[in-house]
Amino acid sequence: MVNVNHSSLTDPYLHEPKGVASAVAGEVYVADGAGSGTWVQNHNYVNGYIAFDAVTPAYQHSVTTSFTPFNPTFSLSLYSGWSASSSPNARLIYTGTENTVAGVNFTLSYKNSSGSNRDLEIVFYKNGSVLNGGHIIVTAVSGNWRHATVADIGPFSTNDYLEVFVKGDASYTLDVAGASLTVMGVPS
Repeated sequence: MVNVNHSSLTDPYLHEPKGVASAVAGEVYVADGAGSGTWVQNHNYVNGYIAFDAVTPAYQHSVTTSFTPFNPTFSLSLYSGWSASSSPNARLIYTGTENTVAGVNFTLSYKNSSGSNRDLEIVFYKNGSVLNGGHIIVTAVSGNWRHATVADIGPFSTNDYLEVFVKGDASYTLDVAGASLTVMGVPS
């Protein structure tokens, strides 16, 4: 029998990575750079949303001149590795076991319920602190529905949570017809 090192094998003689027999469906092998690796979930995702209602409206928020948590009750659809909580604020919580890097996106339809045009700043918070550069400023106009989107990317570990905070240049009531907070992550 010929003695051949595995490192010199070429297709079609390559083997599946170590541990493939016990890997769970949907997992991928992530090499550690030191000749080994682990099997991890290939992605995680969530869509937390506020069902659309432009008449009632779906959600109202009392905007102040300081950042306050955007605090609706998010409904979840299509989620894996994430959950939602309404206590103490509306948030999405990473429940996966592997560290992840995730793209986050928040989009909403909004207007100022009455009065003058007002600034509206929207920013992501992770574990109570601002997450990177996902921070925008838009104008809330009375009687005129508008649309805004803020996006960012960041690292998440088990039990890290994501929130949306808002503030304005004055106090006013923000009407929201609908919104969606989505996250899509991959192993890091």
